Amino acid sequence: MRTVTYERSGRTNTGAQAVRVEGLHHLRVLEQGEEVSERELTSEEVRRLAPLMEEAAKRPVPVVMAPTAGGPNGLAVSLAFEDEEIPRVRLSTKRLPATGAGSPYDELLAELDALLTEELHARAPRHAHAILPHMLRVEE
Repeated sequence: MRTVTYERSGRTNTGAQAVRVEGLHHLRVLEQGEEVSERELTSEEVRRLAPLMEEAAKRPVPVVMAPTAGGPNGLAVSLAFEDEEIPRVRLSTKRLPATGAGSPYDELLAELDALLTEELHARAPRHAHAILPHMLRVEE
């Protein structure tokens, strides 16, 4: 199985967040082009990803597509196989996971996006912060 890279970027600090699945064995997470974590895939992750990646690999390589950016209010996602000149999928979207590429790409995009989000959250958890009414008062 080949290496597949899923990347998302947008208007906020999501520039170049990517997950790379190498041969259905190894996972690398990148932010801004720098590797931030790596690990082996679990058997459950392999079970979910294997049929989607195999089906996507069987699809014909698309002709050259014009790149689409996420724009000021959206995100851009791409899905690329290591040995191909252009990404298989390149979409702009307003919310994740991106859809519109058809089956099996939409399902694969959803799985890889969830995996990327989970890995980034495990690395730097985000905590909700409540603003209480007394914190909003302006000093007189």
